[in-house]
Amino acid sequence: MVHDARMASIGFLGVGTISEAMARAMAAREDSADSLLLSPRSAERSERLAAEFAQCERLDSNQDVIDASDIVVLGMRPQQVDEALAGLTFRGDQVIASLIAGTPPSGIAPLVSPATRVCQLIPLPAIALRRGPLVISPPLPEVVSAMHGLGEIVTLDDESLIRTLSCASAFMSTYYEMQNSLIDWIAAQGIDESTASRYVRAELDGLAAVGWATPDAERADLPREHQTKGGLNERVRARLLEIGWFDDLVGAIDDVYRTVTLR
Repeated sequence: MVHDARMASIGFLGVGTISEAMARAMAAREDSADSLLLSPRSAERSERLAAEFAQCERLDSNQDVIDASDIVVLGMRPQQVDEALAGLTFRGDQVIASLIAGTPPSGIAPLVSPATRVCQLIPLPAIALRRGPLVISPPLPEVVSAMHGLGEIVTLDDESLIRTLSCASAFMSTYYEMQNSLIDWIAAQGIDESTASRYVRAELDGLAAVGWATPDAERADLPREHQTKGGLNERVRARLLEIGWFDDLVGAIDDVYRTVTLR
């Protein structure tokens, strides 16, 4: 999709970690023509962004942000959303993009009436580097255009499917635990930690690049292509298969999927 270069006013209600990462990535785009309007909370983050980027402006209140915005990004914590939105007035012509976890667009819509066009955004921390998946559901064209270049945009027409991708992202901390365990093991064998860290992170980066470049039709072949008969990779993978490591991983994700409570 070609990015619509016309200027849009995008307001952020709540400037937390993910909102700051999004705003920073948007402001740093070479083709950025959007005006990014920031609520006063958090003060430190909004002031920092306004000082660093000409596109960013910190306004005095949430209502000021709403009044000046074409697209309003809801970035407050789930437990704060009712209080934060109480008494605020939206317009019917506005588009609402919610970062609020656990609440689908249909749950947000009553809180932002008379605005009726509501979608959910699920960015991951790598959006700060303009990498990783960015879920938009439903894929409202204005929001898809505004998120251009911030990562791999994944669209869902059915909001009931948001739950699946949200739970799949629960692998992130496990991934870094695995990374750090490998680094620590190498260092324990006598290699300095810096070298161990560069080696493991470069290895994982290379594997991710190959995985991304491999067509889906050939994805199932990747494990076998990265091991030889009786080799080191085969032995490690066989051991993990034997103890059910991969089944346990999927089981943990499935348990989250079955037990998580939506708003």
